[in-house]
Amino acid sequence: MKAISPVRSVRSCYEAVCCVSEQSLSISRGRSQCELSDMNDCYSKLKELVPSIPQDKSISQIEILQHVIDYIFDLQIALENEAERVKNSQDVLRVLQSSEVFPEGDGALCH
Repeated sequence: MKAISPVRSVRSCYEAVCCVSEQSLSISRGRSQCELSDMNDCYSKLKELVPSIPQDKSISQIEILQHVIDYIFDLQIALENEAERVKNSQDVLRVLQSSEVFPEGDGALCH
């Protein structure tokens, strides 16, 4: 098995970066108007879907993405809080059902 040195020459790193940069440029130059239009449509749709994005002013694509990320985090927090609330409600219900508040066989709250 051939060992690979963890240390590379500065020149080889520079050439790799240049190669990647040239590739990226050629790919971006080769994009058709249709692909760019599709991306703009996607950003417009994101802007419509996220409630914290102001609809009446123009914002950059980076700002749209930041709002989307923040919105996803907010939704995650809301889901976690709801799951905790449901778990606590189920715990309270179990305690009430096992206590003498509800006599055996009389689980109904209303008669």
